[in-house]
Amino acid sequence: MTMAAAGRRTPATAVAAHALFRVSPHVILSIYVLLLALPQNNVLVGGGGGITPARVVAGGCLLWWLVARFAGGFRLAVGESPIRRVLLLALALLAAADAVAFMGGVQDSRIANADRGAMLFVLAAGAALLVCDGLSSTRALRAVFAGAVVGFTGSAVCAILQFGTSVDLRKLTVFPGLVAQGLGDLALGRGGLERSIGFSGHPIELAATTVAMLPLALHLARYGRFKPLWWICAVLLIGGPLVSISRTGLLGLAVIGMFLLPRYGLVRWLFVAGVLSSAVFAAGVVWPRLLDVLIDTVTGSSKDSSIWSRLTKYDYVWSHFLAKPLGGQGFGTYVAPIQPYLDNQYLLITVEAGLPGLIAFIALLAVPLWWAFRIWRSKHIDSPPQVRDAAWAVAVALLVCTISFGTYDGLAFPQMAGISLLLVGCAGALYRIAQRTEVAV
Repeated sequence: MTMAAAGRRTPATAVAAHALFRVSPHVILSIYVLLLALPQNNVLVGGGGGITPARVVAGGCLLWWLVARFAGGFRLAVGESPIRRVLLLALALLAAADAVAFMGGVQDSRIANADRGAMLFVLAAGAALLVCDGLSSTRALRAVFAGAVVGFTGSAVCAILQFGTSVDLRKLTVFPGLVAQGLGDLALGRGGLERSIGFSGHPIELAATTVAMLPLALHLARYGRFKPLWWICAVLLIGGPLVSISRTGLLGLAVIGMFLLPRYGLVRWLFVAGVLSSAVFAAGVVWPRLLDVLIDTVTGSSKDSSIWSRLTKYDYVWSHFLAKPLGGQGFGTYVAPIQPYLDNQYLLITVEAGLPGLIAFIALLAVPLWWAFRIWRSKHIDSPPQVRDAAWAVAVALLVCTISFGTYDGLAFPQMAGISLLLVGCAGALYRIAQRTEVAV
């Protein structure tokens, strides 16, 4: 080899970086959602107890977006996006509220929790930003949908096996290099049955995440490959809220059922509702007691102490809000049972981040919801049918998450936080796709 040829040799680091960024964002994001669906209490050995494989990949997504945004290139969108704008605004408002809270004083014992909460939210937001600016076609979007549906269907299958056979697949997810942390004391009993958690950290998280994946599975069953697979996933996902015996999940199923009507029309809606309802009745046949408990869970809501306890916390939240309206007590610093269980993310973020945090959180959900519903239904946006149907799926899934945040503190649970922000990013990707006249099918 000549000296000139040697001088022209590309450094190994540059080759590695070039190869990395030749990988399409949807591949990395599909891996991220698959890892997110696994138990998030399985952490890396020697990682300080807070690093999971999903968070490592989310950190890579954030780094990718930052490098592309400030250095240019890497096939990321550079145009205006209301979803990207609201994501960055939410991060800025939460950071400002946190700064005000820390200037007012935060207990030393709660600083570690605050750091962890901020880290988890920023990493999830980083993945959402890469979805927003990195997915340029419905094909790429469906690849991410597929990863999420497969992953959380696995969680639903794990939950069904936990409920019916007491076989726990969570043990098989502790791969070499990982260690399982304890989940603490979970109140799993309801109506004489033990609620399942699947790969989630709590029965409500299982219910909320599996129901949120159902619209994505239905979209794939219409426009994706291997359509029978996605119908099977849709049926299995319904098992999540059933074996978790969660009102949150049942409410989410009712919301999806309502929005299926304009999607299918009455006749097809009755057919699809019948197919999906068969999963519920099949569970009732296999476990008769489960159906009785589910009925009692719905009809006995007015007498349930867990619901009434949620409604008695408004005075507590209001007093704390008046004491610290501009910064709260610090994002991620709420500690129960030292402080009352709020079981409501909107109330929790009001206490932790004050008015700026509440505005940021509501805007983070409302703006993507508005755009997703607009892309789906607006006559002023001329989008192909697959784009409109993807917008339907994202809008309904995000609406399920928005409602679920009113029933428990979802941002404290990594899977729920990650999926919600991922759906926000999907709304941003759809906004970009809908602006173009040609979309890859």
